[in-house]
Amino acid sequence: MDNNHMHSTAFLRVVLGLLFLVPGIGKITDPNAIITMLGNLGFPGSAFFGWVLILSEIIFGLALILGYKVKYAVWPLMFVLVVALVKVHLKDTQNPMMWIDVLLRLSAIAGMNMLRHTGSGSWAVSKE
Repeated sequence: MDNNHMHSTAFLRVVLGLLFLVPGIGKITDPNAIITMLGNLGFPGSAFFGWVLILSEIIFGLALILGYKVKYAVWPLMFVLVVALVKVHLKDTQNPMMWIDVLLRLSAIAGMNMLRHTGSGSWAVSKE
């Protein structure tokens, strides 16, 4: 990969990492909100899965930003996005604004899939 591609990959990696880290930090300040939302969506063990979600967003979002084991860090984040698509965003397809949320999440999944194949790019802690 040439330098421009390496820098573009790094930029994508950092932006996608922030997409998870920032909301994860927001959720950790009020974990009951996400736990309640998961319970209302019918998740069994919503307290457990709420904390799994919060910690996944923070830990793997930070891993993306740092470029640490990117090819592995994208998997739990893609899973989070797929579950959010199925359980939340595809529930109200009559709302045109909901399609924006769907397309944004699909774009993030596509970006993480690219990172899974290309690796971390430049300025990364590890090249895996």
